[in-house]
Amino acid sequence: MIEARGLEKRFGAHAALRGVDLRIAEGELFALIGPDGAGKTTFFRLVAGLLTPTAGTLRRAEGATFGLVPQRFSLYEDLTVDENLDLRARLYSVPSAEARARAAELLRRVGMAPFGARLAGALSGGMKQKLALVAALLTKPRLLLLDEPTTGVDPVSRREFWLVLNELHHEGLTIVVSTPYMDEAEYATRLGFLDEGKLLAVGTRDEVLAAFPRPILEVLSPDRNGVRRRLAGIDAVDDVSLFGTRLHLRGAAGTGTEILDSVRAGLTGLVPADGVRLVPPTLEDVFVLAGDEVET
Repeated sequence: MIEARGLEKRFGAHAALRGVDLRIAEGELFALIGPDGAGKTTFFRLVAGLLTPTAGTLRRAEGATFGLVPQRFSLYEDLTVDENLDLRARLYSVPSAEARARAAELLRRVGMAPFGARLAGALSGGMKQKLALVAALLTKPRLLLLDEPTTGVDPVSRREFWLVLNELHHEGLTIVVSTPYMDEAEYATRLGFLDEGKLLAVGTRDEVLAAFPRPILEVLSPDRNGVRRRLAGIDAVDDVSLFGTRLHLRGAAGTGTEILDSVRAGLTGLVPADGVRLVPPTLEDVFVLAGDEVET
């Protein structure tokens, strides 16, 4: 469906994308994960044909129509929900009877059937994104592109939005979505980490986690500041992050389970032995490591 080879995009001296190689097959739900400024929006604009590459190639399957949900709401806020959808249908030459029937079904599906007469500008953030999704689907595209569609949306609306995407994917729609949220990436069939324009750690969730090269330890202690001070003197510990009420430690490459003994010894008298344990990495651990080790 989409194939990028050596894809680069520069804006003056700034490289937004640097040598991206990526193939997304038809029927996938692919999640592109990365922080602000990673190059996600640039990638979507290239796929949509709004930008041209500086170098490399980007190919979209011939005849693959697409719908785009941009990061910022781009429909008319002074038109109602129904008026926005009617306008889009006319712009894309969708027959009026077909457009009305499809709009009604899509609005029902996303829980917005009662709001056809409401001005788009009066919708909540989550409802605006649902409207943008309905507009993108109105033309029956084969490919759906979503650029951080749930940023700034409340958790309940985020979950509802992703449940709809998951249903669409299981119906055969190819979906490419960018997100800064690790929990959303769990829905994807494959994912890739983008940072500073470079694509890192591409694969299924299990493949990405299996390839993680560092041991992760979890420390449970009410004295987190004291633990941090002790850990600062342990060479095998690369990084310490707060995960809720627990601390996650990232070990140096190749240390294996030996770090467990080192940390337990270093925290003697402060944390009991069973308060330190090895845990499997999360997507957030992978993303942090990928970001730290990206080549510049």
